[in-house]
Parts: sequence; C-alpha cells; structure tokens
Amino acid sequence: MNIKYIAVQFLVISFLFCSRSLLFAQTDSTHAFSAELNVDLVSRYIWRGQEYGQSPSIQPGMSASWNNFTLGAWGAYKVAGAGQQETDIYLSKSFRHLTVSVWDYWSFCDTSSMNVFDYHPKTTSHQLEAQVLLSGGECLPFNILASCFFYGVDTSNSMYFELQYLHSFTQADMTIFTGYQPKGKFYATKPAFVNLGCTISKSIAVTDRWSLPMSISFIVNPGSKSAWIVAGITI
Repeated sequence: MNIKYIAVQFLVISFLFCSRSLLFAQTDSTHAFSAELNVDLVSRYIWRGQEYGQSPSIQPGMSASWNNFTLGAWGAYKVAGAGQQETDIYLSKSFRHLTVSVWDYWSFCDTSSMNVFDYHPKTTSHQLEAQVLLSGGECLPFNILASCFFYGVDTSNSMYFELQYLHSFTQADMTIFTGYQPKGKFYATKPAFVNLGCTISKSIAVTDRWSLPMSISFIVNPGSKSAWIVAGITI
C-alpha cells in the first residue's frame, strides 16, 4: 500500500481527534478556549496570484483555539458562473512569533467528483500543505511565509515564499506583499514571482456600535502577466 496514502489517512484521523479535543477543552478552566466565525465577500477569488472563478466569491470561516492550537475550516464558493469551489481545514500551533500549520485544501469544479473522503494519490482532489509563518511583531513590521505542497494534486511539490510589509496609518492598514515560487509547477511553469501587490483595509462605521471592515487589493502576477483589483468586506 502507498506509504503516502497511509500517512494522509493518519493525518485526517489526527484532525478529527484534535477537533474533539478542542471541543472538550472548554470544560478545562486551566486553559483559555475561544472560537471565531466570519464571512467575507470578495469581488473575485484571487489566491497567491491565481484566479479561481470569474465572479464574486463568498468565503466563510470558523476556528477554535486552545492552548496556542487552532483548528479551523475555510471555504470559497462562487456566486455564479464557472470556477472552482473550495473547502479547507487546517491545524496550527503558535510559538510566540512563529506559527506552524498544516492545511488540507479540497477544491472541485461543478463536473468533478465531490468525494471529500477520497485521499488516494491517483484520484484525490485534495492538496496538503505545510506552512511556517514568521512574524516580526511590533518591533519589526514584516511577515515571512514559507509553504510546500507535500501530497495530492500537485505532484511537483511546489514551494511558495512570501514577504509581507505591514504599516498602519491613522485610519487604515496597509500590507505590501511579494510572493515567489522557487520550485514546482503549481503557480508557474518555472521559478518566478507570481504574487505582487498591496492591500489597504479599514473599518467603515455603520452605527455607533458596529463597523464594516473593508479592503481593496491590487494584485499582479508577473508570471502570467495578469493583474486584478479586488474589493472585499467582512461580515
């Protein structure tokens, strides 16, 4: 039997076990438990310089955190037209300025198989990725992301590195980002910069007690010679 297939099955079981542990952690008074829900609506789903669908996308997310562990789920669902649907789960552990994560991306088109439990290496629609995020914190306004696909659709095991610069203005926040693929063929056919751009975000006061977070991103993929302006709100 394929060793990678066995390893992936073990990883999925671990996700379920960790999920059960986090749900019961709220009864343990020695650890802080928190849960978050959010829904984003974006004018176009662009991820790491790749376009997924040509219509607005609804992107719900939920997560539970306990003792610096976070188990979460995130999705992207097109409003209309052609494009991919996506449902992801992830598990992360934070160590002060360092966060280590494993993501399971599951995407499918309207005509593809919708078997979420298919992890066979020849037929799966999943992609598993390991991530490391290093944050400079308040002293150094930079983030560094390193990731690598290690199982699933992308058999080239593509790697992705992103440098982010963060700056806060009086009424808005700005993130400038540069993404590069040094290995693999998922983002480009050869090593290339695939995700350059800037995001400006701010909250618009709707009432005295409620504000609506909004963002505008300008994204360029030099490898595919594409560019987008993406607007988003968070409910």
